[in-house]
Amino acid sequence: MFDKIKNIFRKRKLAKFISSEPTGLLPMREITTANVVMDVEEPRFDQLRADILEWGRKTGVKVNIYFFDFRRLDKEELLITSIQTTILKKELDWIGTPDLSKVIGLVGEKSDLFISLIDNGDFPIEFVSKCAKARFKIGRRSFPGHVYDLVITGNQTEDLRSDSRRIFEAMTDFINRIG
Repeated sequence: MFDKIKNIFRKRKLAKFISSEPTGLLPMREITTANVVMDVEEPRFDQLRADILEWGRKTGVKVNIYFFDFRRLDKEELLITSIQTTILKKELDWIGTPDLSKVIGLVGEKSDLFISLIDNGDFPIEFVSKCAKARFKIGRRSFPGHVYDLVITGNQTEDLRSDSRRIFEAMTDFINRIG
């Protein structure tokens, strides 16, 4: 019963913030800004972040990285990312919507490219993906409503989390091949 109520409120929240920006495949020459969402629990997280930033430097794309950190941190533990661009579990409201002040760059400002490197179907990821105002969206998992213009999944026989660097490379290779 509670899940049904949450889903009603989630649909309302999505309807209020969902992006109306037309999307489609864009060639690399038209991409100047990119927003990337990733999970800090990814294996080799630092290498993946470095890969993303290096791709931005090589291509001249201004890259903004947003982090989802849903780990339970001890009092002595510190965040490994910037607090301004990190969405913590405690910052989600009761239906799972991220704090809008943290994701205003995604849901409030237009960009050319949105990439979600998070491979789960949780509502915070769905919200950010559907509400991101980007002209070209790439993700790892489909959501109802055909959110992404391109979905690249990992090898189903391996641990999907271990594929993130290869999947990012496949995404950027595909972008480079678009005429």
